[in-house]
Amino acid sequence: MRPSWRAWQFPLLLLILTCSPSEAWIRARVSETGPFLSRPDYSNIQVRVNDQTVPGMTNSGGNVIITPDSDPMGALQAAANSWSGVATAGVTFAPLGKTSIATGDTNRPDEINIITFDDTPGNRSVVGDAIALTNTLFDPTNGMIEDTDLVFSPKLIFSTTLQAGTYDIQSVATHELGHSLGADHSGLLGATMFYAVRTASNILSILTADDVAFLTDTYPKSPSVAASFGSISGTVNLNTGGPVAGALVTAVDPSTSTAVGSVTDFSGNYAINKLPPGRYFVYTEPMDGPVMPDQMPDWFGASGSEANVNFNTAVLGGAATPQAVPVSAGQNASVNLSVVSGTPAINIEAAGAGPVSGSIRFVSGAVPLRAGQSADFAVYGPGLDDPTISESTISFFGAPITIVKSSFSRGVTSPSKFPIVGVTIQVAPNAPPGLVTMLVRSSSAAAVYSAGIKLLGSGPAFISAGVVNGASFSPGPVAPGEIVSIFGTGLGPAAGTVGGIDPATGFLTASLAGVTVTFNNTPAPLFFVRQDQINAEAPFEIAAQSTASVVVNYQGTASAPVTVVVGPTRPGIFQVPGSSQGVVVNQDGSLCDSSHPAPRGTTVTVYATGQGGIQPPLATGQLAPLSGPLSNAQAKVTATIGSSTADVSFAGMAPNFTGLLQVNVQVPSDAPTGPSVPITLNVGGVATQANVTIAVQ
Repeated sequence: MRPSWRAWQFPLLLLILTCSPSEAWIRARVSETGPFLSRPDYSNIQVRVNDQTVPGMTNSGGNVIITPDSDPMGALQAAANSWSGVATAGVTFAPLGKTSIATGDTNRPDEINIITFDDTPGNRSVVGDAIALTNTLFDPTNGMIEDTDLVFSPKLIFSTTLQAGTYDIQSVATHELGHSLGADHSGLLGATMFYAVRTASNILSILTADDVAFLTDTYPKSPSVAASFGSISGTVNLNTGGPVAGALVTAVDPSTSTAVGSVTDFSGNYAINKLPPGRYFVYTEPMDGPVMPDQMPDWFGASGSEANVNFNTAVLGGAATPQAVPVSAGQNASVNLSVVSGTPAINIEAAGAGPVSGSIRFVSGAVPLRAGQSADFAVYGPGLDDPTISESTISFFGAPITIVKSSFSRGVTSPSKFPIVGVTIQVAPNAPPGLVTMLVRSSSAAAVYSAGIKLLGSGPAFISAGVVNGASFSPGPVAPGEIVSIFGTGLGPAAGTVGGIDPATGFLTASLAGVTVTFNNTPAPLFFVRQDQINAEAPFEIAAQSTASVVVNYQGTASAPVTVVVGPTRPGIFQVPGSSQGVVVNQDGSLCDSSHPAPRGTTVTVYATGQGGIQPPLATGQLAPLSGPLSNAQAKVTATIGSSTADVSFAGMAPNFTGLLQVNVQVPSDAPTGPSVPITLNVGGVATQANVTIAVQ
């Protein structure tokens, strides 16, 4: 066994020490030709957080490490949930635990995965001047990861509130947990696995298609997953002959803002795997900034000295007329690129955005923008003072972004005196979340700011009719404790993320992938978030109100308040997707369906939500107990199967779940038989949705 290290450089972010040339994204491996790193425990990864990780935590000098207004455990759990919530991958992080272990040391014989902020001599020695570091123990014979310790610097300040001068805990942890899964750094500036993060920024907490491609390829949900993706592979060669080692290659689908990257090996070969079907622009660029060889694979010699950075950016089909490559599910597209040898004539070092006619802050990383936003956007770097660069030679790959006519401007930075070019842009209101590349070309060369714009959507938007029962999807009054679904736009990340249990409270977390929801300012626990849908529990605190003001906040942008009516009950029965079949379980534990009909006289369990008040009460987000007094619905619950009244022996909260109503119903002796017999619950005088069925024999 031997340890390896991943360090986030200060004041930016991470230094990568392992990579696999010719892989999409960048996957870590034991050696240049050795096995890739992966986790044998990927389906149930247990990570423990040092028990001193609390708001207001200080270091040995009395200086604050975690701001007092932060929720570190919630942020760390949200980071784990981001990787667990990828639908095409089989990775699951167990709910975070606690440990008294304070120092990240993979030479420990217990091999416990920990997260620590604690100020110990060992942690200071390991993390050095980095922001955070993932220390990994693996078996060099097979690449199996046996222990990963994530160490946050005790010399810096972290928060979950994006305070000026603080690093976002969720962003840092999401990146580092990617390393713990075997990912190395990405050449895409907006990817979670990009090497650098800024203070008071949380955009790296959002996984991109590049990050998802790594996870799906390394830990596929099932063998059939690969059939739904395509790939692009080929070579990068010099126009003078010979392969290009260490070239970054990127594929961008402008219709979906999907960007996935790769890097060539010593033979100039690359492969971009797990691409969603679409039409992709393909380009290659040298690692000459912002991504540099010493931040990428060290397989290219000390500090990347053997990576070729002496060639000009090339776009398939030409920078002025890029060619779209169709990618189909289950198919590979071959794309070979030829590049002009020599020092790049143009290079983009940094970019920035700001209000129209306002000030611009330049960063060496991704710039966040929102759908529908107007902004001044500028880049700087050597060669951008070429007089043939103009408004007409600037374009964007990855989203419908237009340049406002006659907005082109020039300038120079101070004190470096790099030339600046800028334009005023308008992001289309329907621009999908994702990554966008800026392309600048002169009469003889081109440069890209690769995936350097991270679109976050237009911000959350929904209407009262979009707040529905989570089982029936029926509108109407919201009941306290009900599982609700909120449908709209800009509600969360493009990839759906599943919620988890906050280890600090044992309750369902109320912050997930940058999303929070409040009802009359009370946080709602979150089951699932995605750009078009949120599943949440309506807080019990709204019981005394006639209406509730619902606000969705995503990545610091809040929706307009939406008023919904509050009612005592709004029951709905969960259904098997794509059928009228209710989620009903037989007495023997099988799902009640046409293959396993419920015999007359047996008791079935019907799962629903919207029961309203319960007794004894549970707190919002609290899991119903497995033993002891069960929480019963306060309202009267009755049931019918067919036209026959069915006896209800229990109607209350399902043990170990939040917001889930369990109703135990005896199938009447005179109930109709067949595969689709109607079933209805009535809670407090309100009936569940029509056309829900069970199978009866």
